[in-house]
Amino acid sequence: MERRVLRRAGYVAGGLVLVAGAVVALRNVDAPSDQKPPPPAPIQTTVKEFVNDAAVAPKPGARPDRPANLTVIPGPHRLQVTWAGRTPGYEVQLRGDGDVRTQLVAGNAVQFDGLENPVEYQVDVRAVDSFGQRSEPSTARKRPSANRPDESRYPLIDHFDGPVVPDPARWRLANNAACARMTRGLGDDSRRLVISAACGNESVALRSRTPLQLKDIGGELGRMMIETDCPAKDGSLVFDLVPGPADLIDTSPPPGTLRVRITADSVTLPGADAVAIPPKIGVSVRWELVLRTDGVSLWRDGTKVAASAFVPTWTTATPLFGFTGPPNGLTYIGIDAIGLSSADTPPFVAPPRITSTNIGRAANTELMDGVLGGQLRMTVRTTIREQMMPFTVEVAGRVFPARPAVEGHVFAPSYRFPIVADLPADALVLSGDRRELRITVRGANPAISPVVQHAELELVPDPASKPSPNQAEPPPEPAARPVLTLASFDTQFLDAAGQKIENNEILSRSRVVLEVTADGGSARAGLAGIEVFVDNKRIVGIPTMVDGPAVAGQWRVALNSGAFEPGPHILEVKAVSADPNVAPGFTNTTWSIPR
Repeated sequence: MERRVLRRAGYVAGGLVLVAGAVVALRNVDAPSDQKPPPPAPIQTTVKEFVNDAAVAPKPGARPDRPANLTVIPGPHRLQVTWAGRTPGYEVQLRGDGDVRTQLVAGNAVQFDGLENPVEYQVDVRAVDSFGQRSEPSTARKRPSANRPDESRYPLIDHFDGPVVPDPARWRLANNAACARMTRGLGDDSRRLVISAACGNESVALRSRTPLQLKDIGGELGRMMIETDCPAKDGSLVFDLVPGPADLIDTSPPPGTLRVRITADSVTLPGADAVAIPPKIGVSVRWELVLRTDGVSLWRDGTKVAASAFVPTWTTATPLFGFTGPPNGLTYIGIDAIGLSSADTPPFVAPPRITSTNIGRAANTELMDGVLGGQLRMTVRTTIREQMMPFTVEVAGRVFPARPAVEGHVFAPSYRFPIVADLPADALVLSGDRRELRITVRGANPAISPVVQHAELELVPDPASKPSPNQAEPPPEPAARPVLTLASFDTQFLDAAGQKIENNEILSRSRVVLEVTADGGSARAGLAGIEVFVDNKRIVGIPTMVDGPAVAGQWRVALNSGAFEPGPHILEVKAVSADPNVAPGFTNTTWSIPR
């Protein structure tokens, strides 16, 4: 009864405060005020040690051992650093000619780009444990080198260090609804091609305008190469050789496609099982696909890692390099070189912007200059389960037939499907201030339109006139490296024997263990500490800044389940960065306490 009276009294007092505040606000609505808004709350960059009566938190142990087998591999304007060790994280510092750089990584390799070849750099690598304790450094000194592997078998080779990067006459990027960009990098990546994307779990594809043409030279038919830091830990790199004008495909490739899929720890060739490989994450790797009369093979940095007896039946194919990022869909890929054993690049006219979302013809239109016609290459998709073929495409009020990019490819719902349409010069009508080619793609039922995920126009130049540069789609701006993030976190409950508790259902009111694990293989932001909350009440704070920020690790917190009320509870782990520009990380789970 007393609690109810006090609560009611509180409501009354609160109502008086609200009314008084409203009166003051009304009186001063037109009066000038010298009061400044309150300053924003400070950004949390530290974690104070805290444990309540329901928990026991871990403590730092001995400092970690220094990394072993430190190796520095020079390359053009770069140094690759690798080492051996089993510590959760590492701090790598590079110093040379006034240049000082530091990276925190959760793997055993790191790459420094944008270096000066004549300068000798010192590299210090320290192991970092879960609490931020540092080991003594392992040290090495090395200069970058201009030397490259033998590239004599690649008549077409691009190191992306020329005046125009990327060269649009060589490379085109295919992606879903402009979710990705292909540009020269900034800063340390200024001598690399960079693909940056926010495409969810959808892949993007880098297409070579130069087809791969097979020629038997001593048993070798052809080869293609890419040097890149893809795939990352949770991504993939795919080589596709498609016998037709395709730009963007997925898990249902056209017939005859030669596909090689590479993840961080495996490679899969056509007609063969997946082959496990030791990961190389955080550094550029040179992948080479070699086609021979007796099969295909895949090489990594000069070493064969997989082979298959697959031999293509075609003699010409479109080379595609496909990239898929991590589960969060944010991708940043650096490419150092691409090579092909063919070099016959067709003539190039810069294509216009293409849109399939606004088909109305604007009042101001103009024909494209300097072209005899073109091939419209499209990738369509729909989830509607009815006959879609044959497709048609409408351009400037005229309808043209569209066919599969590869003969014999049958449309199936949910999959990307490449189609092409041939357009005459008088159909290339650009509309609006943006000078865009407006298209509409329809299926067999004109009332149903598939989604156009990508459209590209390959134009035939007119030797008698020159195209207007104002009609070309403008190139994108250079891409900056994404902001560093904290390592990803996961939680699970363990019983007294250290076994996982299924479904987080505590069977008895006794002591259990909350295991928090942070993992990540690439450069990471520094970790200042973690905090554990149960039903929005903080019960544990673990700082991880003994000698500096941690990177990743594992922490086990003992919890007395008897200290909590029976029933379900929300447990939240918050990870705090030492960098005020890095957002904190959160992970939530539900656990249940028995009666």
